[in-house]
Formats: sequence, C-alpha cells, structure tokens
Amino acid sequence: MESHVVNLQDKIQKLIDQYTLDKKKLEALEAQNKQLTEENFQLFSQIEESSLNSNEQAEKLKVLQSEFNTMESRYNDLQKMLSGFESIAEGAIQKIDSIFPLIEGGE
Repeated sequence: MESHVVNLQDKIQKLIDQYTLDKKKLEALEAQNKQLTEENFQLFSQIEESSLNSNEQAEKLKVLQSEFNTMESRYNDLQKMLSGFESIAEGAIQKIDSIFPLIEGGE
C-alpha cells in the first residue's frame, strides 16, 4: 500500500511540476501576445498615417498639376502674343525700310 501512496505522490508531484511549467509558458505567451498586440497597434497607426500622407500627397499632386496646366496655358498664350508682336514688328520694319531706302544705301 505504501508503494501506491508513493506512486500517487510521484504522480501528483509530476502534475504540479507540469502545471508550474505550463503556467510559466502561459505567462511568457501572454507577455509575447501583449508585445505583439502593441506592435500591431503601432503598425496599424503607421499604415493609417501613411494612408493619410498618401492622400495628402495625391491632393498636392492634383493642385500642382492644375497649376502646371494653368501656367502651360498662359505660356502658350504668351507665345501666341509674342508671335503676333514679331509679325507686327517685322511689318513695321519692312514699311520703314520701304520709306527710307536711301538711308541704308547711302551709308
């Protein structure tokens, strides 16, 4: 009978040891879970911030594209005006040359 008691005591001690080991593993896993939860929270925050920055950049790009289109349109208008002025100036020079042909020839 004493061997049954010793055997039972050994089994109880093994269960206690296993429980202690499992409890330590559980505590380690809970700590790891807490750390991973915090890391996930930080990651989600970074993703959200990146998304906001991306949206802001897209809006800035739209504004800059609009400004570029406006400036390009103004540039084209100025080119047309300059071309018109060049034509007027060329015509004026030809008229002046036809009025005063002797000045160039006399020199």
